[in-house]
Amino acid sequence: MQQYFLDQSVQCHETVEMNEEQAHHIRHVLRMKENTRIRIVDENQCVYFAHVLYENEKTLAYIEEAFDAKSESSIQIRLLMGLIKQEKWDYCIQKCCEAGVNEIIPFVSKRSVVKIKEDKNDSKLKRWNKIALEACEQSKRSHCVAVAPAMSLKEALNLEADLKLIAYECADVKGMNLASVLRKNPHIQSVLICVGCEGGFDPSEVEEAIQKGFICVSLGPRILRAETAAVSMINYLTYHYDMLEESYENAEEIN
Repeated sequence: MQQYFLDQSVQCHETVEMNEEQAHHIRHVLRMKENTRIRIVDENQCVYFAHVLYENEKTLAYIEEAFDAKSESSIQIRLLMGLIKQEKWDYCIQKCCEAGVNEIIPFVSKRSVVKIKEDKNDSKLKRWNKIALEACEQSKRSHCVAVAPAMSLKEALNLEADLKLIAYECADVKGMNLASVLRKNPHIQSVLICVGCEGGFDPSEVEEAIQKGFICVSLGPRILRAETAAVSMINYLTYHYDMLEESYENAEEIN
């Protein structure tokens, strides 16, 4: 079932008009017949079943009923991601949205190869957010992930969260692995994760991150590509806090 995000609030038994891009997708890409059922997510992240109606040139959705989608993680995850080459960057946005990230914040660091020209900032940001929107629709998220404008790593490290993690290939695999760090932080509401570009981090950048409250974590004995590291961390975080937190609490009670 196809899903669409609306930038307005809706109510049951209300008819709303789809925007131009959505209308084109419904009419000409998917060629939906009238009364085809779709999912609608409004600006309040409320999810509804609806069906398609056509009225002359207008493409409408009749809101049938609301339901609890339960598609979001129990924690807020923001990703600080070093800019990487376009194809890999597009993949990273798409898969991180599917995995459950809430916001993606690109940054430029000392080893960044990719730079953004000032005159292309707006067009690139628009494209990135379209990729995020489509990924959230495809994965039936009730939250539409925002991709922020690129900033410097120095600026990004000033952002706050209950838990702040930086993936670093030189971190101790046994003593600083992601799993052990998460077990020591069972009750958090938000997490900020930082992943470097293709060349990783300069040691001075890691030191600055530590001074800003970040914890260095290892993702295992193998070196992962930047985009793989980001998706892996988000997958592990959502699984840990959504599926395993209760089992950890029960284990603590037994002990």
